[in-house]
Amino acid sequence: MAKKFRGAEIVREIDEALDKGLARFLISTQSKLSAASPLATGRLASSWYVGKGVPDRSVADEMPEGSTPVVTKPTFKITMDSDHYISNNLPYAERAAFDPYNGRRGGGAWFTSIENRLAQDAQAAFDFFLKKVK
Repeated sequence: MAKKFRGAEIVREIDEALDKGLARFLISTQSKLSAASPLATGRLASSWYVGKGVPDRSVADEMPEGSTPVVTKPTFKITMDSDHYISNNLPYAERAAFDPYNGRRGGGAWFTSIENRLAQDAQAAFDFFLKKVK
């Protein structure tokens, strides 16, 4: 007896896996950026935001020295139907990202090392959910 064709069901499962993979990738990258950001007050580390369709222009409030960074998770459902952006809109964010003497994880190149792993991190996030589609 032939198996019943499950085309529509498989497409739905793949769509869901892609949405979950994208969400995992974006939230993981946002967390890595926050964890590696130079830390004086925690404001830079707390100002990495995920935006849907357009970059989120938010910045964290001023924080006293020694404050613990807070990663703000997206309030919207992350789906493959739009572009997504991870941004930090503090005026010194770019300078801090590319300053070779900054960063919490042993100094310079923290931003570049995260950036250089984006393709592998995305592949791992999508593979994790796509391998569950049967």
